[in-house]
Amino acid sequence: MSHIQKPVANQTFDANQREAIAAELDRVVSSKVFLASPRLQEFLTYVVSEASAGRGGGIRGKSVAVDVYHRKLKGDAGINLVRVEARRLRRLLTEYYDTEGNSDAVHIAVDPGGYCPRFEFADTLDQPPKSTEEPAWPLRWPRLTAVLAVPLVGLVALVAFLQMQPNLELPFPAKNEGPAREALREHSILSLQAANISEQAQGMLFPVFDLKRQALALGMFRHAIELDDALSSGHAGAAQTLTVMGMFSPDQDAAERFLLDAQAAADRALQIAPTDAWANGSKAFALAATHEYAHALKYAHIAFDLAPNDGHVLDLVGMTAIVADDAELAALASDPTRLREGTGRFGSRNIWGVSQLMLGNYPETVEAFKGAAASGAPVSPPSLLLQAVAFDQMTDDRKAEALMFELRETWPDFPALSVVDAMFREGSHAKRVVLMTLEKFPD
Repeated sequence: MSHIQKPVANQTFDANQREAIAAELDRVVSSKVFLASPRLQEFLTYVVSEASAGRGGGIRGKSVAVDVYHRKLKGDAGINLVRVEARRLRRLLTEYYDTEGNSDAVHIAVDPGGYCPRFEFADTLDQPPKSTEEPAWPLRWPRLTAVLAVPLVGLVALVAFLQMQPNLELPFPAKNEGPAREALREHSILSLQAANISEQAQGMLFPVFDLKRQALALGMFRHAIELDDALSSGHAGAAQTLTVMGMFSPDQDAAERFLLDAQAAADRALQIAPTDAWANGSKAFALAATHEYAHALKYAHIAFDLAPNDGHVLDLVGMTAIVADDAELAALASDPTRLREGTGRFGSRNIWGVSQLMLGNYPETVEAFKGAAASGAPVSPPSLLLQAVAFDQMTDDRKAEALMFELRETWPDFPALSVVDAMFREGSHAKRVVLMTLEKFPD
């Protein structure tokens, strides 16, 4: 079927066309492709309704942030979210029209560079415009190398907070010891080397106060992929690191690319090894960062069931649960009594502290963060902030105010609102109480 298009912002429609657009919108948002993405259903419904009513020229990122995502226009967090979501929307529309919507009489497109939809009606055009999406993430490594130099104050503070403390000294062997290592050796020396490098990089991810350390870990995952692209560990590790960068990078364009690349890397890891816990955990984390909460939790539970004692996988499950607002899962993954296998540093103590805040167990929140610091984890901006929130909820204004003062004196540039916005789900109890404390004790 051929289609004809009109200029995007200047499109006007007669009654029959508006009816056809409304019917097409219903088909798209009810499709299998969009079924698990209610936010993107709302996004598409909003922009299509505005455009079909003749208001397409007024659709801006700010209006989408306010009307669809109910974000307050403070800083760039809301605009960043809209940009990322728009990329995801374009990808789902492309997938829909490549599959079940291929023969639809109306095609809906949202071109890069704007948010006003374009409608193509069955008539004379041979093909819809080709997608301008960039190639998959392995082809874009040079660009990633360049953007690693972007200053990531919020990223460093938050991930260090979540994941900087020594793990328990347990007598568990590395993942590639024994028969697994021998099997890799028989397959290929390069495969064994790639697996070893990924395992070493996994143990280096935390702490991440030093951005050079984070960049080094990502570089090691890249090297592992170059040695053996058919091993999932390099892709899973890259996905995990890129997700963190995408969530907390202050550079909007870089953040969007990081999240897209994280999704592609996680998909590649799962394609190679669908039963690998790290691959499933990385996929869960990447989905949570882009607000696909139901799918994220599905993969998080799979990862947990596959490796219930792998410390690094449990951290991924816990971080996913925090972002997706599943306090019980976050607590389960970070339970202090659980044995945790693996090398390097784990984030279980601080994840446990966040889970207790989410559950409203404020004394336990304070004790968890104090215990993390006592075990060797550094004091970080989020740890001070969340302790202040706990004291505030316990009506201890003196301690809460003292912690907020220490936070702002020590880290005056800490982007608290942006970090909270990325870390906690909209409308969640945790986000609400943190914002209350920030408002109660302003700069």
